Amino acid sequence: MRTQSSNIASHRPSRRELIVDAAIKVFSSQGFSDAAIHDIAREAGVAPTAVYYHFTGKPDLFEAALRKVFGSITSVVIATRADEEPGSPESLAAVISAVWTWLDENPESCQLLYHHLPGMTTRAVTLQREFEEVHLRRAFDYLPQRSTPTTRRSAISRHAAETLAVRTLIGLTVLIHPMRSQDGPLAGRGDRRVCDAMVDVCQRLLAV
Repeated sequence: MRTQSSNIASHRPSRRELIVDAAIKVFSSQGFSDAAIHDIAREAGVAPTAVYYHFTGKPDLFEAALRKVFGSITSVVIATRADEEPGSPESLAAVISAVWTWLDENPESCQLLYHHLPGMTTRAVTLQREFEEVHLRRAFDYLPQRSTPTTRRSAISRHAAETLAVRTLIGLTVLIHPMRSQDGPLAGRGDRRVCDAMVDVCQRLLAV
């Protein structure tokens, strides 16, 4: 009876989140290739069979860890500026600062996202693209409102400039955090000063 109760406890839904949290820690410290299911099970305090009850294998677990990190960042962004709220230079600054703070408070998630994601599974790369597309669409809200172009040529030129600005913004927000790592070119430069500089660059980019 005790063994049956133990198995039920290992398989209950709450164990899934515990395992995902453990996976974030292990993948962030060891990387995808070196991490083992046994390492994650030990970190979660469960048997390896409990991991396999919830996940088909290491790629599935890596993708679940990635989804949690992406979902957490998206929640921070939406909590700072809801979808229905208009974008402004001030709200852009607030969003960048809020995500910056969250990443500083969750270094394992930051490590997973910016140091171990590149080159991972095909599905992980797809999840990254989907995440970036969500925030790309939101970033267009920060563009200043201007009069409608009077010619097709000017409309195409405007769209190209705005798309380039927005995609550059998203690219910068992705690239800046690896640069802040211990061996990065922005290490030791003062995080808040770098954050303020990032906000300034992004606001200038979108004032196209």
